[in-house]
Amino acid sequence: MNSLSLHAYQLIPLSVAGYVLGAGLLLGHLIALWKRTWMMEFIRKSPRNTPLAQVTLGIALIWFFLLVGPDNLGPLSRLRVDLSEFERMRTILQLACPAFFFLMSIYVKELLFPRALGMLGLLAVAPFMTAAFLEEPLTRLLIPLWGYVVIFLCLFWVGKPYLYRDMVNWLTASTKRWNIFCWAGVVYGAIVLLCAILFW
Repeated sequence: MNSLSLHAYQLIPLSVAGYVLGAGLLLGHLIALWKRTWMMEFIRKSPRNTPLAQVTLGIALIWFFLLVGPDNLGPLSRLRVDLSEFERMRTILQLACPAFFFLMSIYVKELLFPRALGMLGLLAVAPFMTAAFLEEPLTRLLIPLWGYVVIFLCLFWVGKPYLYRDMVNWLTASTKRWNIFCWAGVVYGAIVLLCAILFW
């Protein structure tokens, strides 16, 4: 298939997806261990962090706009998706992005960050899942396994943001619990990165 006809996500090699995901998980969780006190406090306050919520929501909506955007954005148009039977709604979806940002930022102050994080998480998973789709070897399932966990959590955070608050409170209530979570992320990230280097 001509690479020019492929979506930008389809051009991402499995190895590159593995490098990015593995390194991201490894470094992110190591930083969470290193700066444990600060990170626990930051995460604990995040459900009602309005500036962070607005930035996260803005990034998510810009990303979504690029997926439904016009075809005259140059290289960014490679992110444009085919809406098939919903193609007639493309312009409406484009106009809805700034309106949605404005309305959410002004009228949905309560637990806005979990909703915004859930939206961004759902968008962020897609490139990794696409890169791993029907690829060999079997170890590539490490990416979809992580992806489905993220999707599951993000759907709940968007629909029931108080669950994010409850999860955060539970996780940060115990240093031991936090350490176990972080070390699990470090190990998983290291395994993904190792597979990307050796097998993908």
